[in-house]
Amino acid sequence: MTNSSVTSSHDPRADASAVAEGLRITGRDRRPVFGSAFLVGATALLVGGGAVAGGFAAAWGLFLQARRSAESSIDYEESYAAYIDQWDGLVRVAMWVYALLFLVAIVSVAWLLTAQAVTVRHARERTDTASPTLTLRTLWRRSRPHFGAALRIQLLTLGSALVPGAAGLLVLAAVDREMVPGVVWPTYHEPATLQFILVGRILPAVIWAFGLVLLSRLSLATAVRVADDSSATAAIRRSWTLTRTARLRTTGVFLLCSAAITIVFIVLKWLGTYVAHWAGLLMLATTDDNVWVTGVLVIITPVAVALVLLPLVLAPVGVVLACLRERLDDGVGRVGAPSGRRPGVAASG
Repeated sequence: MTNSSVTSSHDPRADASAVAEGLRITGRDRRPVFGSAFLVGATALLVGGGAVAGGFAAAWGLFLQARRSAESSIDYEESYAAYIDQWDGLVRVAMWVYALLFLVAIVSVAWLLTAQAVTVRHARERTDTASPTLTLRTLWRRSRPHFGAALRIQLLTLGSALVPGAAGLLVLAAVDREMVPGVVWPTYHEPATLQFILVGRILPAVIWAFGLVLLSRLSLATAVRVADDSSATAAIRRSWTLTRTARLRTTGVFLLCSAAITIVFIVLKWLGTYVAHWAGLLMLATTDDNVWVTGVLVIITPVAVALVLLPLVLAPVGVVLACLRERLDDGVGRVGAPSGRRPGVAASG
């Protein structure tokens, strides 16, 4: 790729054009885009729902103990705290469930980004050739060779992002434990000092902002893998190179996509409260009014509903990121440009 193409790919219109093209491809190829998202959501519902159900089954005795302890304290007119003797056991069960759900999320994101990158590649190839419509069967066949590398990319990206994420939390923990000289956590009677605002508020925010920039720089790696058929580490390096001179624009597109995901998640979580209401009534009816297990179910249901439906917005985001990679690699406006594979590398599938 010549220097001139790199310069042209960083035109101020690059980010807006990538988003517009991504929306056009999403509308034109909505069957593979949203079909793959629906399959991911259905799989996450089955696997994730099974993990949550298993967690409830494993902790069922703890919930029954919590109910008996509370009812005994009420009968004797004693004060009590919820789950006081069952808390450690419930936390252990929850950690296993969270680990399984986290694995489901990583696999789902890897598949979604791979499928959407393949969709964009097919859309680009269709501008010059009479390519048939991309069916879900064809999408699966063309995405499958890239999935393993895409999963490794997600794990490597997550590992990189955890460093600034953990660093920001360590700063907060150090302030909370009064390990930072001159910085004290504010109380109800003592307002926040300038030192606390700088160290306890601004510094963690800056560290986490660096983490978001890091994620944006690596967000094109899966699309690079699909285009170049490269290894996971080579795709991450290529993503870093492509975004080197387009940091602001890449970060802007990434933040725009993140804002869309956040807004949709909040709306879906709000809609999930209605599902939680009926789920809570059903749980009360089947457990003889056990409010302890019902309370936990009502808390997690809105988040579960939002996460299951979130692939419907993650899929268009994957399309936009793949379009951004094409434009940074090929140059703005070159709709018929090659997909960015290395010379001699054949298209997968």
